[in-house]
Amino acid sequence: MKGNPIGSRRQALLLGVLGLFLLLAVVRWRSSGSGRSPEVSPPAGPSAGGALDPDRPSPGGRPGRGPTPVSPDEIQALSPEDLRPRLHGAVITERDLFDVREPTRRPPPTPTPAPPPPPAPGAAEFVGPLPPPTPTPTPAPPPIPFKFIGSFGPRERPIAVLVAGDKIVNARAGDTVFERFVLKKVGYESIDVEFLGFPYAPAKRLGIEK
Repeated sequence: MKGNPIGSRRQALLLGVLGLFLLLAVVRWRSSGSGRSPEVSPPAGPSAGGALDPDRPSPGGRPGRGPTPVSPDEIQALSPEDLRPRLHGAVITERDLFDVREPTRRPPPTPTPAPPPPPAPGAAEFVGPLPPPTPTPTPAPPPIPFKFIGSFGPRERPIAVLVAGDKIVNARAGDTVFERFVLKKVGYESIDVEFLGFPYAPAKRLGIEK
């Protein structure tokens, strides 16, 4: 069976191109290796070139520059502020770092009083001094438990007849009855009663009850 002549030609062409690239690479490598200069080792001892002179400049280095003369007038005077350490973002204090005592603490700031609450909705805002406090109300006298049913006796000093339940008491003006009341005035048809322990309470008038 005969082979394909087109495939064999392509293979031969590829082999030829690869061989050409390999030949160029070998030639370039040889040319780069031959261009290097041989390294020269320095002399091993004083017999080769003698000891190095410290005043003689080195063959491969540049000559160094000497010190620049400075005038005394150009030197700036130092102050105590220049000798203090300067730290960026740090606060310098007067406290001794070697003092083991605890530093004096600063008193806390005085708290600001809270503002008064706003007035309730609909309430009128008060402006001016506060009103005086409301006086304590005077206690009311006790109720009168007895009745006036009539009087008898002389006209100048009549006697009143008082009834409280099943108890009957006869009294004139100025007498204390039922331990808490005083007859201020006794008439034929009415009496005036005052209250003990209540000097500011007015007298109360009772008419005849039957």
